Amino acid sequence: MKFQVCSLVMIGLVAGCGTKQTTSTESATAGESTKPATGTVEQPQEKPEPVIATAPAQQPVAQPVAKIAPQTQFEPTTQPKTKSPEKIVKTDAEWRAILSPEEYRILRQKGTERAFTGKYDHHFKEGTYTCKGCGTALFDSTTKYNSGCGWPAFFKAKENTIAETIDRSYGMIRTEITCKKCDGHLGHVFDDGPNPTGVRYCVNSASMGFIPAADEKQAKPAPKPNK
Repeated sequence: MKFQVCSLVMIGLVAGCGTKQTTSTESATAGESTKPATGTVEQPQEKPEPVIATAPAQQPVAQPVAKIAPQTQFEPTTQPKTKSPEKIVKTDAEWRAILSPEEYRILRQKGTERAFTGKYDHHFKEGTYTCKGCGTALFDSTTKYNSGCGWPAFFKAKENTIAETIDRSYGMIRTEITCKKCDGHLGHVFDDGPNPTGVRYCVNSASMGFIPAADEKQAKPAPKPNK
């Protein structure tokens, strides 16, 4: 009997201790859960995206367009710095009155006679070749040679008598020669002549006249004898 009583007492104590411990633990747990927060939880801040400076889009710059002036059919070349002879100016009717139709076509309309048909092609007499329009002396017979081209050819002209102009007619680029005094068309000049000049003045026979050397001597007055 005493043993049973002691057993009951022990069981009660053990049960009491277990209950107390459990209650203490629950209270601590409850205390922890109900304890007010003393600090604020910092939220992670988002890093600002870096600002990249961009240059404004450049507008396409219009490139200047080079303007090419239209090329004329005939344009003057560089002339030596010498005084030009006084010009002879006539109306179209006046030129027609003093020139034959063939001479007018070549001198005033820049025509060309057929090759090997001109009267001065194989003409080699001594004298001076002149402009058919105004009579200006253009070439000396000593500068004439047989080029075989079909037109009278000279390797040198008298000084300050010939004007040169770029000729772009017929799809070619040539150098036209005209009389400086009356602007009459004579022909063309090329760089395939003989020495000493290396040039060839190719001239229409219809553009020229000829004064024989004998006539030139007669035309010149005899020098007066010295007293």
